[in-house]
Amino acid sequence: MKRSSHYLAFLLFIGALILLAGCNTPPPSDPDPMAPYYPAFHKEALPGDFDFESTPRYELQIKIDPEKRLITGKERVQFRNLSGRLLRDIYVRQYPNLPQLGGLMKLTSVKTLPEGYAVGFAPELQNSAAHITLIDDLEPNATQGLEITFEILAPEKEGYVLFGESQGILTLPYAYPMLAAQTRDPAKPWRLEIPPVFADIAITDLAFYSVTVTLPADFVVVTSGVETAQAMGPEPGWQSHQFVTGPAREWTMVVSNQLQHVSQTVDGDVVNSYYLPQDEIAGKAALAYSATVLRAFNRLLSPYAYTQLDITEAPTRYLGMEFPKLNYIGKDTYGKVAETQEFLIAHEISHQWWYALVGSDPYRYPWLDEGLAEHSSLLYMETLYGPEAAERIRTQRWQIPVRWAQKNGYDTPVGQDVTAFNSTNYEIMVYAKSALFFDSLYQAMGREAYLQVLQTFIDRYRFKTPTPEDFLTTVQEVGGIDPSPMYEEWILSESGPQGNGR
Repeated sequence: MKRSSHYLAFLLFIGALILLAGCNTPPPSDPDPMAPYYPAFHKEALPGDFDFESTPRYELQIKIDPEKRLITGKERVQFRNLSGRLLRDIYVRQYPNLPQLGGLMKLTSVKTLPEGYAVGFAPELQNSAAHITLIDDLEPNATQGLEITFEILAPEKEGYVLFGESQGILTLPYAYPMLAAQTRDPAKPWRLEIPPVFADIAITDLAFYSVTVTLPADFVVVTSGVETAQAMGPEPGWQSHQFVTGPAREWTMVVSNQLQHVSQTVDGDVVNSYYLPQDEIAGKAALAYSATVLRAFNRLLSPYAYTQLDITEAPTRYLGMEFPKLNYIGKDTYGKVAETQEFLIAHEISHQWWYALVGSDPYRYPWLDEGLAEHSSLLYMETLYGPEAAERIRTQRWQIPVRWAQKNGYDTPVGQDVTAFNSTNYEIMVYAKSALFFDSLYQAMGREAYLQVLQTFIDRYRFKTPTPEDFLTTVQEVGGIDPSPMYEEWILSESGPQGNGR
């Protein structure tokens, strides 16, 4: 009996030690909510005050039938009410319905999550948006989930094709219901402008994306994301691809059963060039240009924010179009105007900094990112080919068009929203004239100080959306000059026919 009591006491002692040890063991830490997206971006690119909880998150399941140009999908989007007031009216943009894109998007159902309650929706803004009405008010700073099913029919066109099929390539930007950008203004909580036909289309907030794309197995799909998995599709001969990306301002896809690609690694990141078989030589040249551009901007501006950079031949003639991580490069630059390809690639890749990393408002201040992209491309050409190459860009690409606009009545202040321009003067003003503003700063402060301004501007506004005033403040604080006279001359003023287009 005595031995049993000692044994019992020993067991109680051991149990107490285990209990105490358990009390001293720290609880398991919460998983990092951004961990699923890390394959797509470098953590160090995020600012210290990045607010993940206020950043929308999309889960997309998309099926593409290339033969019919039909896209069907289910979207789950979660967002926070940033309006500062009770909110019942939600807007998602249906950009494929814009006349300049020529597609047809329709929503087939909208439900709240997690409850699964059906809610009402109706087209607005010339069918470029759907107005969703919640059953109950959404409290300020509360989160809301929506499940949206949708269908899109893409057109078949010729010439400049941003959305649709042409020459064996199906380009699909904006091919999902995009949550309208929030303003944080209680009086007008959503950005609901309709872009003119000559301007950039999407007004968006940063978001994280997890996307599954299912399509015939013999088709290549190039996206804004990084592929993390593949699986057999639900039907024989189909395949599913899983992608993630973020923080990204939008999502895009390119689909073709003809595209080939070559790859290269630059500073630890993968660069891919996609091209049609008949354009193999130009496609490989595009890879070489892209690798050189990325390497140069990593040093001139800041390290690239994403882990992969893709460019793809696209039916955009001799023009390009930027998206996060993915750039469309016009098909003509793979052939009859091949001499323009390098500068176009430099311009589009520079948008990975001036738009994808440091945002700008494409409706209110279209000149801010386009002017910086233009001038950054000059910096690239000057770095590789010297001052004579830079002077040719100043003269032929900027000064001559601006002088023409001045002489023919198309000059106008650059610092206006897109509605102040037209299809004739938009590119001259927003690209060329604004580039001359940045070039005037460059020449006034010198290369070293100017690069320091750009690098500081990037560091301050990574994954944010600064205003022109934020840039001017950076110039004054870092560059040591007052930018006001040059800003007044090039951005705020209209120079008449005798203006100094330099």
